[in-house]
Amino acid sequence: MAVKQQVRRVPNVRGEGERLRQEILDAATRILEETGREDALSLRGVAREVGISAPSVYLHFKDKTELVATVLDAAYRALAAAMGEAGEAAAAAGAAPWERIGATTAAYRRFAIDKPRRYRLMFSLEYEPERQPSAETPLGTVLQAWTHAVDTYLAAIAPARRSEAETVGIHLWTALHGQLVLWHTLPGHHTSSEDILIELEQSLLHRLLPIPAPQPSTPTLDAAHSQRGS
Repeated sequence: MAVKQQVRRVPNVRGEGERLRQEILDAATRILEETGREDALSLRGVAREVGISAPSVYLHFKDKTELVATVLDAAYRALAAAMGEAGEAAAAAGAAPWERIGATTAAYRRFAIDKPRRYRLMFSLEYEPERQPSAETPLGTVLQAWTHAVDTYLAAIAPARRSEAETVGIHLWTALHGQLVLWHTLPGHHTSSEDILIELEQSLLHRLLPIPAPQPSTPTLDAAHSQRGS
């Protein structure tokens, strides 16, 4: 009977340890995304996927718990970064506070839709992080992104309500997450368009945030001539 041999990896040259660590993370992420279960992941399986010996994994991660935590941490940080970059890009383009927080919200939606397996992994995997202050847990990274987005908006529109930023951020995040999870479970013809998600986003923003006061309109040239002639 032929014995399947493990693919042997060419040893990394000096300075490539970080690249191997990333390959281990990528392999673990693929396995977790495909199975959706932490118990389907083993360090031996990850090593086989990468083409290294199992003990080599321990040079970068002390155990499976640390590996899974690192996978999730990277995913949460990527989502938070996408949200922050969207808001900053909108601000740099001269967008008003309402459009800026709308861009942040849209970035969250796009991440969930463009990376459905990654999104399910982040919020559905049965994983309990070690006990530590909430701001230091991987999930806290996304909470900080929502809090910052809401605080930035309130600072411009309703400074007296800035103390509510984290609470409003949690409400907005919770509602959006629920909408996205439900949207993914609907029959195909309902998920062929994001229009309903966009409408729900706008409804939530109007419900949870103070609306900017309307800006006085600038008189047109024709109106200015009429006023001078009267």
